[in-house]
Amino acid sequence: MTYTEELLAKADEVIPRVTLDDFNNDSNAKVMIDVRQHEELQASGSVDGSMHVPKGVIEFRLNNNNDITFDTSIYVFCAVGIRSAIAGYNLKKVGYKKVFNLVGFQDILDQGAEKQLLN
Repeated sequence: MTYTEELLAKADEVIPRVTLDDFNNDSNAKVMIDVRQHEELQASGSVDGSMHVPKGVIEFRLNNNNDITFDTSIYVFCAVGIRSAIAGYNLKKVGYKKVFNLVGFQDILDQGAEKQLLN
């Protein structure tokens, strides 16, 4: 098993894969984060209302965001769910308590999310 496969297996044990309905029905303070690279967002857009924080810097950016606390529900997604699982795992390791994987961008659109195109 490769390092990435091992890390993904650990992440999948700790970070639940959820649906857009789970996000919509969460009454807690929440945020949806697209962890893909900027070039991917420019090519395909993102989910309306989500914020963009690339996987490689997510722990640092959230620690410096006063609106997101360790108790905020954090829903992450990427293209197919691998980077979001690992990003979620890393957020859990630094102390965020409610982290969920929405999996892939197209999956979320298929569940009824609105697409936002970047200018």
